[in-house]
This record gives sequence, C-alpha cells and structure tokens, in this order.
Amino acid sequence: MIGRFAPSPSGFMHLGHASTYLLAWLQVRAAGGRLLLRMEDIDPQRSRALYADAWREDLEWLGLHWDQEVPAQSSRVSVYLEALRQLQEAGLVFACHCLRKDMNDAVRAPHKNWGNYPGTCALMGFPITDSVALRLNFAPNALVLRRADGACGYPLAVVVDDRDQGVSHVLRGQDLAESEASQVFLHQALGSIAPQCSHVPLWHGPDGRRLSKRDGAMSLRSLREKGWTSEDLMGYIAAAMGYLAHPEGCRPGDLLNAFRALPVRKEPVSHAEVLPLWA
Repeated sequence: MIGRFAPSPSGFMHLGHASTYLLAWLQVRAAGGRLLLRMEDIDPQRSRALYADAWREDLEWLGLHWDQEVPAQSSRVSVYLEALRQLQEAGLVFACHCLRKDMNDAVRAPHKNWGNYPGTCALMGFPITDSVALRLNFAPNALVLRRADGACGYPLAVVVDDRDQGVSHVLRGQDLAESEASQVFLHQALGSIAPQCSHVPLWHGPDGRRLSKRDGAMSLRSLREKGWTSEDLMGYIAAAMGYLAHPEGCRPGDLLNAFRALPVRKEPVSHAEVLPLWA
C-alpha cells in the first residue's frame, strides 16, 4: 500500500485536516505501507512556502510522520501539460468560455447531467486557445483541466501525480467524494489504475458549516498557542472517531488496534462533541 498526505499550502492546518490525516496515517501504517508527503501547490495565486513549512511542522508535531516527500506540484507543470496534450488528442477536452458568474448561477440550479457545470460550452466546438479554460469532456463532472489564466487544474495534477508516484490508496474528506468518478475516468484515459478511495467525515464549526481554510477555521497553531499538547489534541480527535471511549492523551500509534477493529465513522463531527477545543 502506498498512501499520501497531500496538503494544499494555501492556509494553516485545522482540526478537520488533522482528523483526516490521522486516519490516512492509520490506514497506511495498519497495512505496513509507505506514506508520501506531496505539497499540492498548483495554484500559484494562493500557495505560499510559509504554509508548506507550517504543514510539515504541524504533521511532525502530531506525530504523523511520512516516509518520503515527493516533488511539489509546482515543479511538475510540464508533466501535466503533456498529459493534457494526450487528453486533447483523444478528444476528451473542450474549450469553455463560462465566467465566474455563469458558474455561480449554475450552482443554484439543478444540472444533473453535468453536476454543477451547466454544460454550456460542451457541444459548442470552441477553438482551444491559450486564453480559455479547458474542461474534461465527461458529463457527470466536467472538471477544469487548465484554467483560462494558463494554470493547470488541480484535478489533472492530482491524477497525474498519483499515477506517477504509485499511490494505491487515498483517504480524504467526504466533500471530495463527488469528484471520484471523474478522476477514475481521467486515470483510465491516461492508462493508469485509479487508487482505492475512502471518504471520511468532515468537521463542523459552531456555525454548523464545515471547517475551511478560506473561512479562517481555527488552526492547530492557535491551539498550540492556547497550551494544547499534541497528545491531548489527538485524544479528542480519537474519541470523536470512536477509537477512545473518552478523550485522553495519546499518540497516533496507540490507535492502530482500534482502527483495525472498527469501521471509519461516516457522520460529520460537530463542534459540540469536542467543545473544550473551542473554549
């Protein structure tokens, strides 16, 4: 088994990340596999080196050690462009002129054939140029493979990385489940086998919404500043996942037997379940 930590260095780690990464660590370690660290910094507008350093520091602080750090996405653009060329030659790419407003309107309307994308440009046959977005010609979810500003899309980069790095198992948040079918399709189109994916519960804040870096969710760094130890924090995460009867200080390795014996929780974690963390 080869798994991965794949943080996007566009903000600091929060509780939801810590929970997901603990489960990813347990999955790989329980199977005696290898764990990769990959910085998914494909978005040049949001990614920052200081965040990448913070993620490494937080993972080490939690005791979630990896076996190898592989090249960051920002260093592999030429590889992604070659994969995009292959998809274009196979007729699996179309040019899209939709603006952000068009997409916002689409989210408010039910477009079952194309997910959140209304399918506006799919059959228009617009020429593929450097100034338009390129989408995957896959009706359930027409993922963006290259943005209109020329930046490679995350959906393409992550599939190519998993292919080239031999990733066999992916454990990630439930919010990413809807992209799985498109990623499997991309793997098949590029001649690779898609990793086995597991999706785990999200964490919700006091407002009932899932934790998000964009919304300034409470970071692990802020918890450390309040005096939380990694062992005590891990105990609350483990209890929320059902691996401990009550929160008590622990390290990731202490949870391996419980992880092997129990199914992964499915329902979201509310802030009320871990109320002391929000004090």
